[in-house]
Amino acid sequence: MFFPEGNGAPFSLKVHRGTLKLLIVSISLFILGGAVLIYKSGEIALRLQLIHALKEDNNRLRTDNESLQISAEKIASIESLTVYLHRLAIIPQSDVQAAAVPPPRRTTPPPEESRPQRPVETAPAVAAETHRSTLVNNEQFAASVPSILPVNGWITRHFSDDPEDLHLATDFAAASGTPIRATAMGVVEDIRHHKYFGLMVEIRHDHGFVTRYGHCSQVLVSVRDRVNRGQTIALVGNTGRSTAPHLHYEILKDGRPVNPMDYAASGQKH
Repeated sequence: MFFPEGNGAPFSLKVHRGTLKLLIVSISLFILGGAVLIYKSGEIALRLQLIHALKEDNNRLRTDNESLQISAEKIASIESLTVYLHRLAIIPQSDVQAAAVPPPRRTTPPPEESRPQRPVETAPAVAAETHRSTLVNNEQFAASVPSILPVNGWITRHFSDDPEDLHLATDFAAASGTPIRATAMGVVEDIRHHKYFGLMVEIRHDHGFVTRYGHCSQVLVSVRDRVNRGQTIALVGNTGRSTAPHLHYEILKDGRPVNPMDYAASGQKH
């Protein structure tokens, strides 16, 4: 019942019970919908913020990957320069002097009786042969040293022989399917599924070196294949006990685990 102000006559308005219930339900649904919309708006904003952060991380990783590729190219150049300087360092001084100073010119032929009846090997010839043999041996040794990085990625765990933090390898994080390179010339000795390191490739090199590549998703070589430094032998994966795609990389020298980073881009360390 309504009583208007002034001289108006009072009147009453009757609302059906069903209509009142429908109005109350509608208002409740409107309020509930508004609350859900506000909640979803916050969730959407949070997801958009997460996507933005992931894009920034992706751009940073792309930049790091480009930097690693540039570093790998620089390492290869340093390796070539190191081998070249090593060759220069082992040239005997007597050879340099012999090449710089020409032998004296004879004005008259030597007496017939003083000429040798058969050719003899002179000292410079012996020195030259020794020099060539030394160069070959050093080239073979340099080719057997695992002196490049096996994959374009970033190190997530370093080599450690500390009993409290034992890790006799170097781990490189990389996207699944990234090419894995042989780090030196050698022969594929074993391909197996390891309990911890998943699909693994083992390569034996000369001079007592062995390299191992674990957690592969696919192997592109066969046992007894001869591979060259830089040749793609497998692809990065997440096999074995692994929480994300990465490469488990080991170097053994005469059966003893050594730090792979001590040999990367060295070409001369023993």
